[in-house]
Amino acid sequence: MNGVLPTLTWGTWDEPAWRSAAADLAHTATPNAARGAAAPASAKSQRKLQRKGLRAPAQSQLWFDEVLTRVNDRDDSFGSGCYRCNPLRCVHEHGAVASEASGIPWAELPAGIHPRDGKLPPLRARNKRLQVDNLAVFLQRMLRPGDVVVEFCAGSGYVALPLACLFPQCTFVLLDKKEPSLAIGLTNVEIFCGFIDDYAKPFDVGIALHACGEATDMVLQKCLGERAAYVLAPCCVGKVKQSALEYPRSLALRSRLSRVEYEVLAKAADFGHVNSALSLSDVNRRRRRCKSALESDRNRRAQEAQYRTFMFVMHPHDATPKNDILVGLPARAGEQRALALSCDRVLSEELSDRVVFGL
Repeated sequence: MNGVLPTLTWGTWDEPAWRSAAADLAHTATPNAARGAAAPASAKSQRKLQRKGLRAPAQSQLWFDEVLTRVNDRDDSFGSGCYRCNPLRCVHEHGAVASEASGIPWAELPAGIHPRDGKLPPLRARNKRLQVDNLAVFLQRMLRPGDVVVEFCAGSGYVALPLACLFPQCTFVLLDKKEPSLAIGLTNVEIFCGFIDDYAKPFDVGIALHACGEATDMVLQKCLGERAAYVLAPCCVGKVKQSALEYPRSLALRSRLSRVEYEVLAKAADFGHVNSALSLSDVNRRRRRCKSALESDRNRRAQEAQYRTFMFVMHPHDATPKNDILVGLPARAGEQRALALSCDRVLSEELSDRVVFGL
């Protein structure tokens, strides 16, 4: 839905009253944001702002630019300076690309496991396959024989079933509020019908592909409580304002942003452009950085719980507009789960843009 608008998200961003900030606020804005400040908002809009305790239009480009700048000014680990090379595509200083890993052997899977067997449209089946490959490459680097892996918000099992074939020495639990109809002869697969908080058994690794909004945070919180590793590919974040969870998620970001300011970033971050001309516009580049900041906040919460965390972009980048991957490993007494990466360098802003936008 969001992809139909060329530069702004859905909702009130396209209303005339929100298109620019009050002239008397322009001198306090960042240089990029100040260029958009020209006319005052309506009296009605100003009253809404006063009730929320805001100084600038909550849905304006000016306001999210100000908030984003404040997030990144003192700590680049909340922005583009948090990504590492995806093992499927390691990018080096001089532009060389080395493919060092392979994903799931799709052609060898039993009937009924491939996404196309679920009658998905060809493009969606292709993208789902690429997304699962990206989760698999990190599981290959951390799983140990006997591990229990829970896929939260599993749906029809397009993720966990191929992974169960790839890792027969591990047990995979498909968790969803609706019980899937499965006739798959896999002995290492279990079904749990219920909500995220209903699952009370021990597990070693939690995974989730595109758990919407607060669901990703609930999965992450479940993993932290169990001291389980996690591999998460978050989805939309624009509706976290409806959540009862506390935002920002980390103490570090909570010390500099209010809940309302976080929601401004979340709305800016919630878009789904796949057309390169749209995704590479100045405003959408900054909106994509809002998404990076919010995903970094999730990892930072895990760091505060004594986790080692990593952040990656799916390869190829257009496997999905929501292409961030969060990985976390707990520090446990007497043991240390490892993530075997041949390239562990944090990417520069230039290289981060290359992998995020497929440049």
